[in-house]
Amino acid sequence: MYNVKNLLGTAALAAVLTAGTMAATTTVASADVVCNSYGECWHTGQRYTTYPSGLGVQFYNDDWGVSHRTDTQYHWLAEQKDDHGYYEHGTWHSFN
Repeated sequence: MYNVKNLLGTAALAAVLTAGTMAATTTVASADVVCNSYGECWHTGQRYTTYPSGLGVQFYNDDWGVSHRTDTQYHWLAEQKDDHGYYEHGTWHSFN
């Protein structure tokens, strides 16, 4: 009987350690919000550095986007499948 308790205790400990390791190594998918100086905003999966300098790009986390979704100074534009680009005056421009 003692061996069964010992085995169950060891198995439970292994399960807890495995779950903890998985939780610690799992990365959370994050999305950023990009807004330009015209108040046009969209989601991106990466903070690209190749935006035109005159575009006035600002990055925000997704929580910011949720809390500003209804602000009148921002215009939320369609998400692109390939987000390698930017909006300018409502038109999508892909990076070359």
